[in-house]
Amino acid sequence: MAFSELFKSYPNRNMELRAISKQMYEFGKTIAREPSAAHSSGLDVHAIKRQREYVEHALKQVAALAAKPIPDLPATHPLQYPINLEIVYTQFVEDVNGQNVPLNEMTEMLAQSWMIAAVELAKSQSASLAGALVTFDNERAINNLNVISKLLDEIEARPVLDLPETSMPGAELTNEYGAMS
Repeated sequence: MAFSELFKSYPNRNMELRAISKQMYEFGKTIAREPSAAHSSGLDVHAIKRQREYVEHALKQVAALAAKPIPDLPATHPLQYPINLEIVYTQFVEDVNGQNVPLNEMTEMLAQSWMIAAVELAKSQSASLAGALVTFDNERAINNLNVISKLLDEIEARPVLDLPETSMPGAELTNEYGAMS
């Protein structure tokens, strides 16, 4: 399966799970649009801080959902709350000149990790419940978030590299692109 095949709408009956899954998906979209995604490698401190806040928020949301009892809603449980994850993450960002600049690998790994975490929840057995998370889905969600946290640790430990030789040609500010000199 290609990563791009994950971007679709998933059947779901658990409205709180839908909210958490969609948040994880949005967190991946956010990192894909970070200004530091245009760096050759690494992330700036603001992007790392923001991502750490997202992980912390998601962990709290998962814990809150897992702490709730599974509701008994025989009359309303067949309701569907589809999880729409159809919009594919941007794999390029636009620089100040309007040029497409490739995402760096670290940004791409973070975005993909968020999408995988979102899809794992969306395809979990808990998605068919009226609410709450079953134990193994909770453990899987926490594990996926811990993987993202560890990835952030690794990114933070590496400096942003200065790789001008591999930058996209034409990305400099020049009058040719209408930028002020």
